[in-house]
Amino acid sequence: MTLLAHPRARTFVVAGILASLFLVVLARAIDLAVLRGPALAHLADLQHRQRIALIPPRGTMVDRNGEVLALSLEVPSIYVRPREFAGQEARLPLLAAALRVPVRELRARLAGGQPFVWLHRQALPRQAAAVGRLGLRGIYMVAEGRRFYPHNTLAAHILGFVGVDSQGLEGLERHLDDFIKGEPQYIDVDRDARGREILRGGVAPAPAEGSRVVLTIDAGIQDAAERELAAGVAAAQAVGGAAVVLDPTTGEVLALANLPTYNPNQPGAVRESRWRDRVRNRAITDPYEPGSTFKAILAAAAVEEKAVRPSEMFFCEHGRSQIGKWAIHDTHPHGWLSFAEVIQYSSNIGASKVAERLGRERYYQYLLAFGFGVRTGIDLPGETPGIMRPLETWSRIDLTTHSFGQGISVTALQMATAFAAIANGGVLMRPFVVRRIVMPGGEVALEPGPVVVRRVVSTRTAETVTELLRRVVEERGGTGTKARLDDFPVAGKTGTAQKVNLQTGGYSSKRIGSFVGFVPANAPRAVILVLIDEPKTASYGGVVAAPVFRAIASAVLKRLAVEPPATALQASAATPVPRPTPTEADAPVAPSPSATPSFLGLSLREALTRAHAAGWEVVVSGTGYVAAQQPLPGAPLGADHRLALRLAVGDTLATP
Repeated sequence: MTLLAHPRARTFVVAGILASLFLVVLARAIDLAVLRGPALAHLADLQHRQRIALIPPRGTMVDRNGEVLALSLEVPSIYVRPREFAGQEARLPLLAAALRVPVRELRARLAGGQPFVWLHRQALPRQAAAVGRLGLRGIYMVAEGRRFYPHNTLAAHILGFVGVDSQGLEGLERHLDDFIKGEPQYIDVDRDARGREILRGGVAPAPAEGSRVVLTIDAGIQDAAERELAAGVAAAQAVGGAAVVLDPTTGEVLALANLPTYNPNQPGAVRESRWRDRVRNRAITDPYEPGSTFKAILAAAAVEEKAVRPSEMFFCEHGRSQIGKWAIHDTHPHGWLSFAEVIQYSSNIGASKVAERLGRERYYQYLLAFGFGVRTGIDLPGETPGIMRPLETWSRIDLTTHSFGQGISVTALQMATAFAAIANGGVLMRPFVVRRIVMPGGEVALEPGPVVVRRVVSTRTAETVTELLRRVVEERGGTGTKARLDDFPVAGKTGTAQKVNLQTGGYSSKRIGSFVGFVPANAPRAVILVLIDEPKTASYGGVVAAPVFRAIASAVLKRLAVEPPATALQASAATPVPRPTPTEADAPVAPSPSATPSFLGLSLREALTRAHAAGWEVVVSGTGYVAAQQPLPGAPLGADHRLALRLAVGDTLATP
């Protein structure tokens, strides 16, 4: 008889097996309940419970006067549960028509095997209503925040845009995303067998929206800048352009416009042709050679260093000068010109001779002082520093070409900021677009304010350069006469530059025309830069950019409620101009005993100088240049020697 045949032995074996099984079960229970219990409980919670983030609406962005530029609205987002939708495939064309998507695309989404499929994020209310009227099973809607820009393209390159999940992607929406998006709140919910959410602790209060951003721009000035820039680009048949308007005293950006542009409500897809061209903020990202506008910087440096006087004469070689193997040309040949006339007529040869006298070391230091070669520090993403080579790499021809803005590249904002330093009396200011950021509770999170970078030139030098720039606009033959305003003095400079061929590294036949100036010249309220990229009708900045400056300047002064100054022109329109008291040095010359001389075509200053020197009493009406006179030229002289001049604004010579 074997051992297992004994009844007691079998009992012990069975008991041992049962005890072993019990121990295994006990060990498994300890493992599940004690060792891995918390982890398994967490997995169970994930199936039945969920922590949901309540995303607050993004903060509002407004202009300096409180005009809303960007805000968030609740809109419906439409989704489908394919299992519940099953059996309604015949109505897919109706659903596709309501959503405005192809039927094939919609069918592919439903066939993906996912339990949850978005049909349209942030749909328009009319689309949601059209879907709701279909009464389809398995179609649901949930409210989501959508960013809305009520002025469409206005200030698009400053504001930027957001993605479907309300994350900032461009412009200030990206740069200030941490402030604008606000702090999310989290709530715990249970989910039933169908995945529907059940609040555990009642309805949570809605989270506060993000911080409110107040900008320095003026919506009215921004609109005028964009409108006039678009008109100028169209008139010149150009590929694009940029315009910048600054407050020279504070550095505040009043407007910044680019073409091509885009609508941030519908920014388009990255895959779209020329998407980057439309979205790029070229006023701060694209360096260009400034051309003759750079002569204003040369003038400031030379006058500050006492290297030149406005009345000092320079021989301009009749339009062609040889420097080694390089030839320097002027658009129009000139002989002897004063330095003031070098700026007025925009002589490259005259500018190069001033630069030679100044020297490359001193000139380079002033270029750095005016902020070239480094970023301005504006509170917008994507700014580039321009291109300025180190001094040790300069040759003699580099000093020459840099004197009239070739061989160096700047951004439009850099150029406007440099002119602002001349306009405000010699101080370089940091440009900025954010005036303040206000948190939901009313606390001010950020308020940058004006920032002085450095003093560049003295107030006296700035005033001298301003007078030189006024001649460009106000004197006959100046290259910027198309920028002249009837009631306000204007100081500015034209520029025409060749574009570099990126393939060959040399200059191409394409041009950039620009004008930079400030108004009123005697008490500047705005610095305005206009850049026209690749114009086809004409290439000169005085032809394509100066008229745009004039239009923007008129709108800016009207918007800022700037009153016209009490000029001599206005005073003389109603009262005779008294004859000056003669001195031994400038004794009056008696008028010709035979006939009245001609004053036609002269500027007011020239006409008054000649008339007073000849002993006339003058009555003036209008503005501009002498268009008519009484007595007529050649008429017999009267006994009273009274002369009436009527001025009118007419076309004058415009060169780069």
